[in-house]
Formats: sequence, C-alpha cells, structure tokens
Amino acid sequence: MDNKRMTLNEFGKVLEDELDFDFSVSEKRIESLDEFDKELMARFNSGEGRIFYRGERINDISRPLVPTILRNRKELLKNGERFINITSDFLIDYYKSNGNCFGFYNSTFGKAGKYRLYEFCAFSQHYYNSSPLIDFSKSLYVAMSFALKGRAVFDDDCVIYTVEISDNDSYTTDPVTAECWLNNLKITIYNTLDERMKPRIITPELFKEMRESADARAKAPSPKAKLIDIPTNDLMKFQKGVFLLLTDYSLVYRSYLTKNIRNDFKVTKYIISKDICPALVKTVSHDAPWYEYDSLLDVKKGIKKVLDLGYDGV
Repeated sequence: MDNKRMTLNEFGKVLEDELDFDFSVSEKRIESLDEFDKELMARFNSGEGRIFYRGERINDISRPLVPTILRNRKELLKNGERFINITSDFLIDYYKSNGNCFGFYNSTFGKAGKYRLYEFCAFSQHYYNSSPLIDFSKSLYVAMSFALKGRAVFDDDCVIYTVEISDNDSYTTDPVTAECWLNNLKITIYNTLDERMKPRIITPELFKEMRESADARAKAPSPKAKLIDIPTNDLMKFQKGVFLLLTDYSLVYRSYLTKNIRNDFKVTKYIISKDICPALVKTVSHDAPWYEYDSLLDVKKGIKKVLDLGYDGV
C-alpha cells in the first residue's frame, strides 16, 4: 500500500470523485460561442468518436438526469411505502394500473409484456412521458433544440450532456439484448422526508429517520449505464434518438452517485451560459430548422389526447 500522504486539496478531489452526484466532477462551463464551437460543434461536425447528446432547459439541482418514471415519486410511493423496487414486473403492473397507455399500445401497435418491453417503453417515453429510459440523440442540433426550445429570452443557463463510448459492452443495436437489459432492471426508490418537513420540528424520531435516509444515500450504489440504439418510430428516427438506461442502483432524495457511469462512458455536463443562448437559437434556425419540431409535436400531442380522453380498447 502506498503510504504517501495526500495534501488536503488532493484528498478533497479524491473524495469528490468518489461521491460525485449529478456529474459534478465532469462539469464544464461554456461562456462564449468560440468555446461552444471548440468543445461541441467542431467534434460533432468532424464525426469524431461515438458521441450522444441531450439538452436540458435549465441548469438546476432539482433537475438531475433521471428517467421520466422517477420524476413523480409521489405517484410511485402513493401508498406510503418506505421503499419500492422497480423491476420489469413492477413496470407491467404500473402501466396497467395507470391510465390507458398499456391498453392503447396493445390494441394498436402490438403485444407488450415482460419479455417484450423495449418497444412499449419507447412508446411510453415519447407519448406517455413515463418510462425507465432517458432520451439522447446522435445529433447535437436535436439536443440544442430541446435545451433552447426556440426562446428569445433566457433567464437561466441551460445544459447539454454528452456521452461518449469506446466499446460495445454497454451499447446495443440488438432488440434481444435490449429486452434482456430491461428484464433485469433493478432500481430501488426510498421514501424520504422531502415533503414531510414542513413544521421543521426535529424530534428524536424524526432525527433518527433523517439519519437513516442519509445513511441509505451514502451507501446507495452508483448505477450501471446502458445505451440502446434501436429506433422504434418515425419520431425517434427523425430525432436520431437513442436511449440511456440506468440500472442496479438506489435513488434517495433526487440524485444518485454517478461515478460508475463515468467509468463506463465519458460523460460531460456542459453548462451553457444564458448570454450565448439567443445566438444558439439562431444557429439551430439557420443550420437545422427541421429540428424545431412543430409538426412532429402535433403527432405527439394527438396520441396523448387519445390517451387522455380515456381510451378503453373499444
């Protein structure tokens, strides 16, 4: 064992690396158009490496990179459970008991089930906004469009994530492999005190529960990450879409350790200054106006309207 003593600064960096939440270790700020071109656009245009992109409207701690199904934990933990395990069986039961998505898909597009989950989850992600998948794209312009949303005024910085892969161990274009990954999905969600601390009175019982939640978060494993590159509809093909699937982890509060994902892929979180966002809107409009999505979103809204009207399979 190397007995070399660390400086305080070195110790801090090692600790930050081990306890990295929300890819904070790999954050980069983009303050100018020149930096944006150098860090993102130049590599995209060159075709160098296999890089995938995702845009987020706001850089905010309350908006971590999580699947849509985990964004409304009140719905998942509506019976007051201390924790739940999300598996393929849970997904089937969840979709059957919430809304009309499952019945609509089975009677219109095909038969979904435990061993035929991928296409249904892709459908649910795009038209029901609830799945264990996270949208990425092969196109930087798609990510820019989602991050910027055609706004003229920006009050906040936005974010573009990049994921770069060098091997195929956690990447697939094979439907059977994608089905196996979803069939082995394992996510544990812990109920926390986020919504139950309004009085702010710390009793011994409350303190104990807070400590247990903190301990659970510290012990929570970092997810394994998988990339699925199988378009299932025209929307995905047009947006050059791929999915990021996170598995084998626990979610406490709103975030998770991201060290393992960084070990599997090179993930960078670019925080784009609000000052250059108006110019980037013009870039998308000039270089790739077809990625402003107006007509395609009408299709998405149309299917959502059918579901919201209470489709019952008749």
